[in-house]
Amino acid sequence: MKRMFAFTLILGIASCGTIGIGSNHETMIYNNSSDTISASSDSGIFKIKPDTHLRIQSNNGIAISNLNENCPQPIVTRRPNGPAIFFDIFPGIIFGIVPIAIDAITNNLYRMPKSYTYSCVE
Repeated sequence: MKRMFAFTLILGIASCGTIGIGSNHETMIYNNSSDTISASSDSGIFKIKPDTHLRIQSNNGIAISNLNENCPQPIVTRRPNGPAIFFDIFPGIIFGIVPIAIDAITNNLYRMPKSYTYSCVE
């Protein structure tokens, strides 16, 4: 029984992107411009009015568009989840590829930024 508990505990620690550290898939988008912008993500297309903000869920990225052609049309991209990758490798090496595979399947090897401010000054 103790071995099973220890095995479960170590496996849980080793796949920390999913269980321990987690991954941030939500981004707060601040519209710091005078135009209404559209934010397109995995969860849909959202309109954000000037001088407001909206929390958007996305696993892969957020494309921001503006009808004003003089303004930028950025894409908010995800970044590697460094702490999760580190712990998948360094106690996770004991279990081989299992910890990194769990985090990859659950899409927790990457994270979105916590916030993004869109600005367009004319």
